[in-house]
Amino acid sequence: MAQTELFRQGLAELKAGRFAEARKLFNENEEKTGTAKETRELLKTAEANLAAGKLDAGAQQLQAVLERNPGLPEVYVGLARIALFTGQVADARTHAMGAVKVGPQLPLAWTLLGLVHETEGDAKGALPHLEKGAQFGQNVFLCQFNYGRVLASENRAAEAIPFLTRATELEPKNPDAFITLGLALRLLKQYEKAIKTIEKGKDLAPKNPDGWATLADVLFEVKEFKAARDILDGGLKAVGDHPALLEKAAACAMIMNDVEGAIGYIERTLKVAPKFEQGWLNLAHLSLLTENLDRSEQAARQLLKVNPKSWEAWLHLGNLFDAVPDEAKAEDAYRNALKLAPDNWKVQMNFATALIEQKDAPKKWQEAKGLLQKAKGGAPAGEWRPAYNLALAHVRLGEKSDALALAKEIQSKGAPTDPIVAEAKKLESNLHEQK
Repeated sequence: MAQTELFRQGLAELKAGRFAEARKLFNENEEKTGTAKETRELLKTAEANLAAGKLDAGAQQLQAVLERNPGLPEVYVGLARIALFTGQVADARTHAMGAVKVGPQLPLAWTLLGLVHETEGDAKGALPHLEKGAQFGQNVFLCQFNYGRVLASENRAAEAIPFLTRATELEPKNPDAFITLGLALRLLKQYEKAIKTIEKGKDLAPKNPDGWATLADVLFEVKEFKAARDILDGGLKAVGDHPALLEKAAACAMIMNDVEGAIGYIERTLKVAPKFEQGWLNLAHLSLLTENLDRSEQAARQLLKVNPKSWEAWLHLGNLFDAVPDEAKAEDAYRNALKLAPDNWKVQMNFATALIEQKDAPKKWQEAKGLLQKAKGGAPAGEWRPAYNLALAHVRLGEKSDALALAKEIQSKGAPTDPIVAEAKKLESNLHEQK
């Protein structure tokens, strides 16, 4: 399209930062050339395509509008939305900045600029822009919703409530608005209101697992474990076996002391997510609790197929074989765990404890002593099991003075309610009797 003199003047004003004058000149040019109506129709079609997810078509149409009239802020808004959606954050920032310059009172321009900041990890920097968007766009859902959402994420839930409430009023069939409002109410510990609000969001989108999961989380927080589990079972019927719902249901079952029920949820999880490492490890641990040793071993070995470098799987197998007991298999498993996690205090402690229990094995006891010295240094504050087991290693090796010193240290520094303190007291008594 050939540029008219008015169009060239508009470009000059635009480059000079005189945006109001540029808009006026571009609009005047369109009126004179008779393209204003066609441009508006093209912009309307582009916006419809964006709403329908037809980004390529929308982008082409917006680009055509931009060439006709660079003074329309809606064009920059549309291009910024596309760039954000496709992860082109730098382009999104350029277009959003263009939108606020050309249309400083356009609500979505400010909201999109705020979203660019949030995408860049600067939520605090996003808030002033989102606030302007909300002020200018009191009847625009995205402006109210996003300002409220980010306020809540920044622990300003009380300030977020009015904007999120307004968002639910503007789009009463939008589940995200109700769920986000419910989460803000949860932060304020208004649990009854939170549950009712999230339930509305869940009912608006029963096939979306988020509503079910979020509602269950709130019920779990207020210790309504059966209600949470019932909600999750309802979600599983509506959505199907979704891993997040199954994992939460397993947690509910465990808190209700229904170990077999938890195992059932985990097994269902692994059918739909066979590479879920924590699932296999949980199945291995829970199967051991129910004394299903074969299933426990199979789960740990399946974890090793998924991740051959899982030291947790080898540690579990070591614990399992130590409980059987099968000294040779336990030692082999523990050594594999130690190769993969040489500095892990639990691996060091459990392996050393198994070595101490072996009969007539002074070399193994010496090895255990070295492992437990490392475990004692690496264990968290207040964890006295490595020290106690190290005392036992000293006893095995005939180093009674060292064992006695550790027993006294545990009693003087450990919490009186710690069972290990009581064990240390017994050990000290036994050592004195032996003298």
